[in-house]
Amino acid sequence: MIQRVSVAACAAACAAITFAPLMARADVSEAGAISAGLLAPANASLQRALNDLSANKGRSPSDVAQTNPVGTPQAPIRRPSLPLGFTYNVDVSFAFPYGGINYNARMPGGVDAGFGYGFSRSNRLQVGYYEIQQFPVGFSNKNVPFYIQGFTAPGSALAGITQNTGAVDATTKDQILTVVDQNLFVIGNKLPIVISPTYLAHTAKIAGGDDTALIEYNGFPVSVRQRTEQEWLLPITLPFLATPRMFATATVAGQWLNHLDGINQTNKAQIFLLGYIEYRASRSTTFFFQPSRLVQYNPVDPYPEYTPTFIYGLSHHFTPQTYVQMSVLTGGATNYKEMGITGLYCQNLPSCSSVATSRGGLKATTVQIQFGLGSPTVLPL
Repeated sequence: MIQRVSVAACAAACAAITFAPLMARADVSEAGAISAGLLAPANASLQRALNDLSANKGRSPSDVAQTNPVGTPQAPIRRPSLPLGFTYNVDVSFAFPYGGINYNARMPGGVDAGFGYGFSRSNRLQVGYYEIQQFPVGFSNKNVPFYIQGFTAPGSALAGITQNTGAVDATTKDQILTVVDQNLFVIGNKLPIVISPTYLAHTAKIAGGDDTALIEYNGFPVSVRQRTEQEWLLPITLPFLATPRMFATATVAGQWLNHLDGINQTNKAQIFLLGYIEYRASRSTTFFFQPSRLVQYNPVDPYPEYTPTFIYGLSHHFTPQTYVQMSVLTGGATNYKEMGITGLYCQNLPSCSSVATSRGGLKATTVQIQFGLGSPTVLPL
């Protein structure tokens, strides 16, 4: 049964990724936070449930009520369960951008923390806070046209104020809070799945300040918070590969805005897809790869965006409670010929002390190294 369900889920995910529209900006931070706050606990829970089901193979629940004959001890039936009680993880991280940003970006450090409590075998609450650093390509490696508000042609008549200098600090530190209500179900006493209603709150600091920016939209200047939004997700995670060395899951989620932000025009539910596969090279070292079709509601875009992202890397446990992890987080829009800032719009002549920007696609690749301690069941992957 699990094989048939797995094949169907994989086929659906591949078809959706192939034919989905790929729009606007990449934001690897949400992919990282969802990976750590939602996927890692779900994966740990599914691995535990699969181990419990495997231990029960060939046995029926009635075996529990029978007294074992003398000399033939038998383990009791193990009911599939989420991790019970309290678990946590805390780590500090540093990161650096990869790609042609042409800017001396000093990436800020980050702190992640996750706390979980299992109320029963089938219900668990997980709360996480994540800081993810990135510097997008296309903000500091080119000059862009300069416009006067209300005119479509570049303002070439203004001597000395016709282009930007190409030195823009776009260093971004994303701050994401996730609250996840995990619920374990077992289908046909063979296939465990985890359904995890999730609340996600996202904000950021850009260039050391907040994320407020003046942008050009439909010929008018609009002040927006570039990366501040709150979203709801309803994910379903199921396993499709489980061996002593390898483990893989697929997640499908409905996702929508808590409320409209910036110039957002709609908050209809969108479909978020995420795959995960890991290879355990040893008891202490794991390699992982996570592709996703990320849904984003950036306040600087009128409609939801679908961005392919990839997270891959390795984690190593020094002890059962301490670890180091290196991750590469990368993603980018495919339908924008230009990236980053594409134009500057003068708001007040003659000084142009206030300038609105127009934006193209956004692409970022971040290498992150984390040092942490805590329960491996919530190790952020």
